[in-house]
Amino acid sequence: MPTSQEPQTLAESLEEYIRAVPEKDRLDALHRLFYGFYSRIAIVDRTTYELARWAKEDLGDVPDLSPSLAEALRDNALHVGRDLFASRMQTMTALRLISGRLADLRPPGANPAFTQRYAVAFDEDCGKLRTYDLAKPGEHPDLPYDPFNYDPAAEE
Repeated sequence: MPTSQEPQTLAESLEEYIRAVPEKDRLDALHRLFYGFYSRIAIVDRTTYELARWAKEDLGDVPDLSPSLAEALRDNALHVGRDLFASRMQTMTALRLISGRLADLRPPGANPAFTQRYAVAFDEDCGKLRTYDLAKPGEHPDLPYDPFNYDPAAEE
């Protein structure tokens, strides 16, 4: 257990969360948490998309913008994009950790029913966040439909 001086790790925080949820509700709570983190990826993806669009298209519409200031704005957008990418990677790590705990807690051979029916993901084709029915695999190519085996590093 970390002291008051040490920040809690993601794994410690997750274990504390699991202990706080009644045992009968843990799988469902973790499933909702999994897709809550997945929606964070949707927000990051949408923000990254908008940032790139802004840097490419909107800078030209700023009155009296000198070339050096436009370059500085693009450089700053690149740095923000790097931070967003780091946040996405951290969120994927959280998803993998939650997925592992889901798999550990699932009784062997069980296919539990969950209350989380929809996931939120970014649809780059239309540039919007959308909901996807978890009962309809394949609606979004990046949406992991098996929260028990999420591994962002796995090859397809």
